Amino acid sequence: MSQDFNFDSITIKIPTRLENSHKGNFGKVLVVGGSEGMGGAGILSSEACLFCGAGLVHLNTHPSNVEASLIRNPEIMALGINKNISIPEKVDVLLCGPGLRNDKWSNNVFNEIFNTAKIKTSVFDAGALDFISEKIIEDNQNIILTPHPGEAAKLLGVSSNEIQEDRVNAAKTISKEFSAYVILKGKDTIICSQNSEDVFKCSEGGPELSSGGTGDVLAGVISALIAQKLDIMDACMLSVAVHARAGTIFKNKTGEIGLNASLLIPTIRDLINK
Repeated sequence: MSQDFNFDSITIKIPTRLENSHKGNFGKVLVVGGSEGMGGAGILSSEACLFCGAGLVHLNTHPSNVEASLIRNPEIMALGINKNISIPEKVDVLLCGPGLRNDKWSNNVFNEIFNTAKIKTSVFDAGALDFISEKIIEDNQNIILTPHPGEAAKLLGVSSNEIQEDRVNAAKTISKEFSAYVILKGKDTIICSQNSEDVFKCSEGGPELSSGGTGDVLAGVISALIAQKLDIMDACMLSVAVHARAGTIFKNKTGEIGLNASLLIPTIRDLINK
């Protein structure tokens, strides 16, 4: 049984900031992503983290992407890596996967971060989902997986059509097999948890979001909200809802065609500030 939700129906809010707050109060996110030629994904995710309120954002990426990241967002601490990941102290959330692909650099980076990073909450998105199936997830880890139907199919060893035929059951199966929170993206995005039988379905979000980079933005929003101490399930639901509403705002203003993912980020920032 699933419950529908959207941006209007949820009452989840980001905690109010005290007047004497500082950046350390709002969490530190490490984004690991962006292989050679795929740098935009990691840049979009880290920018979404920044715009959605994370106190500090680090980006570990292929060296060829560092200049572009610093030009676009000098506030993000971008570092070019080859084999050795640089893991900052006291990272609250790891986001791994945007812009990783099935190549040697990505494989090395993923294995390094998975085997050495002792970060309590991790979001695995995009390219990281190609590698996660081989790993054993410890019970004390908070893992969020954000597959689209094709990635979900790989995780379960079935076809995309089988995923789409029963999206709720597919999401629940992934959640149980990987002991993870799952966001199965697509029309009527599904959210579920390994800790509950409850399943939530976002009733908003349409074909306007069908363009490269929108998933990278969503992963960044999720990471930022968790870093600000939202409950993981609440962070997932608010992120999906606000992401979908930003798409609706574009559709109502412009149409369903031509949404570039960067446009979502300032709209999402406006929505979460209201």
